[in-house]
Amino acid sequence: MRRLALVSTLTVAAGFMLSAPATADAADEAPAPLTAPTPAAAPVQTRPNVLIWMIDDVGFGQLSGFGGLVPTPNIERVAHMGLRYDNYRTAPMCSPARASLLTGRMPHSVHMGGHPLQAFPFPGYDGKVPAEAGTIAENLRQAGYRTYAVGKWDHLPPSEASPAGPLTHWPLQQGFERYYGFLSADTDNFFPTLVRDNSAISAPIKPGYHLSADMADQAIAMLTDRDGSDADEPFFLYWATGAAHAPHHAPQAWINRFKGQFDMGWDRARETILAREIKAGLIPEGSKLAPLPDAVPAWDSLDADHKRLYARQMEAFAASLSYADAQFGRILDALSARGELDNTIIIITTDNGASAEGGPGGALTESYIGNATPPAFSDNLAMIDKWGGPDTYPHYSLGWAVAGDTPFRYWKQTAHDGGIHVPLVMAWPRGIPARGELRHQFVHVSDIAPTVLDLAKAPLADTVNDVKQAPMEGLSFAATFAAPGDRRQGEGRYAELYGNKSFWQDGWTIVTSHRLKTWDSAVNTGQPFDDPWQLYDTVRDPGQTTDLAAEYPDRVKSMAAAWQQQAQQHRVFPQHNIGDDTPEQSAGFVAALKSRNGKWRYPGPVSNLYFSSAPPVNLMPFTATIRLDLSSTNETGPVFAYGGRVPGMALYLDQGRPVFLFNEITGAQHRIEGSELLPKGANRLELRLRTAGKADTQNRSDWTVAITANGKQVAQDVLHIEMPRMMGISATFDVGNDTGSPVMSGYPAGTPLNATIKEMTFDFFAK
Repeated sequence: MRRLALVSTLTVAAGFMLSAPATADAADEAPAPLTAPTPAAAPVQTRPNVLIWMIDDVGFGQLSGFGGLVPTPNIERVAHMGLRYDNYRTAPMCSPARASLLTGRMPHSVHMGGHPLQAFPFPGYDGKVPAEAGTIAENLRQAGYRTYAVGKWDHLPPSEASPAGPLTHWPLQQGFERYYGFLSADTDNFFPTLVRDNSAISAPIKPGYHLSADMADQAIAMLTDRDGSDADEPFFLYWATGAAHAPHHAPQAWINRFKGQFDMGWDRARETILAREIKAGLIPEGSKLAPLPDAVPAWDSLDADHKRLYARQMEAFAASLSYADAQFGRILDALSARGELDNTIIIITTDNGASAEGGPGGALTESYIGNATPPAFSDNLAMIDKWGGPDTYPHYSLGWAVAGDTPFRYWKQTAHDGGIHVPLVMAWPRGIPARGELRHQFVHVSDIAPTVLDLAKAPLADTVNDVKQAPMEGLSFAATFAAPGDRRQGEGRYAELYGNKSFWQDGWTIVTSHRLKTWDSAVNTGQPFDDPWQLYDTVRDPGQTTDLAAEYPDRVKSMAAAWQQQAQQHRVFPQHNIGDDTPEQSAGFVAALKSRNGKWRYPGPVSNLYFSSAPPVNLMPFTATIRLDLSSTNETGPVFAYGGRVPGMALYLDQGRPVFLFNEITGAQHRIEGSELLPKGANRLELRLRTAGKADTQNRSDWTVAITANGKQVAQDVLHIEMPRMMGISATFDVGNDTGSPVMSGYPAGTPLNATIKEMTFDFFAK
């Protein structure tokens, strides 16, 4: 039981008052001895709690409980308490998968056919979960549950991630009573950009800080806060770590634990994982590995430096995932100490397969995705000793994604099983008798919500915010708890992402290879969707090694018709490539620029503006004009900042001198410092960035930087740099602050400038 019945002194006092003499004649009688009322027995909570851990970018063969080489003992702990599902499919990317899990509908049905960063103006792709698709949280809240979300929340349009709102698609407007986390695809684990409930907050930066541990602290605190109420209400906790999405950050001590453990390389790792999976019964005896993709070199063909770097990349990834597992274990321990673990439904899964977005060589910063120049091996190697620490924002080589998806083909963003076939662990000690067993039936991500509602005996809400609700499209899989089942058992389901498409039915899969270079966001722009169907018997051939389309043309035709029917039903059409929205986005940017007359004005400090709301300081030359009052001549702090360590740009005061800082995507740092201190009182600063001429073959060009203070030029220099087209998925723009990773090395993140900023204007039409 969660709470003990208590008798307070107020209750005793109230009891004395009620038993006091009612007449004067009784006043001389001896009072009856005081006795506390007998405590009522604490009610036994019959409805189960619900805890979902949504892991990020983790493939079928990465968790130790699924044959992987990364120790995740707390996930194994839950598996021993219940079930592992080896035939579970999800969407090929994070936002579609998360929207589907939380709503119980198919991704395109809830307008999340792709990532909202590449929203497309059609119902299946606009990135706005419709009001008629209320979440599992809202349904459980209406059924009397306390609802909490902690961690990643990126299935909303970037334009709505600003503190200015609208807040329609934020967690508290989607059925959660409390929220702590980040509204982006990822964030810096040492210097995160955070939101609590409906407000942006500064991260609690302290020695040894890491977001995964902070998330566990916040989750435990939310559960403990229920003790302030006498009501015995069950909870729903959605715990969505950034791990193990890039950046692969971990405490140094955890990275050190894995030193040398991946020196064998990805080829031998795949063989080892395959053998473990077969031994565990996760895949059938005789299964073969998917062929190594062309972009992945054989490990033995690499030189010593490449092997050394790639091994370190995997060490950081493993540390990130294993550390998150340890923090999840703290939540389990807290529930156990409270006597709640046995009556908690625990679901652990991952949003999609392992990610190849780091490209062939990996990347010291994920910001390379979306930029013109791929990371150079020399730049990556220069950061090897810092890999996984706060000076990097790293992603491993695609070779490790192939190993992580063993035995399946390809990776995240593809519709092959490497992109969508991932682990699922489920336990409910009080309600599911099975312990440590496997289940082979097909289960889909959209089935999670209806299964939870089924077990909680919570009917689908008729209305949410006065909006009539559409039926959930997923199906409860509670019937699978009783027996292992068959790998050909389950309802046929489609998958689609940016032209990659597949359909599972009766253990067979049809699939297309439309876009495989997922680290290149423009490779398929404008391409038609006429890719031929491949056919695989994924029961006998889980690695999708033998295409049977020519042998069974009738099966291909029948399954293709089923895919077409579901695609029509769930708003998949019109399909589009990931870069097809570029002209529209460019037109929208130009229109916004014109409507503002090229000016972004801020009357005072602002924080946590994502790129969609930020002034385009990394895309166009500009003049920034700032009026501020100083109370002393030696202030240090940010006037404005965008991005962070890799990359980032900022105008700071450093001991009273104006300083322009620019951190390249390669990790190189530049500093242009004013020659004079600013005086106390009113000051007027001007920063000008201009560029001339074309970029060279490395996409670098000359940028002239000039700083003027109170009418006098105090600094000028030329930087030969590549200006990033993207500062980072989670990079934020701030005036008077620098949230997230600080641009100035050593500056305490989230510490405002001790000055009064009266106005800041960025003029992109200035001559």
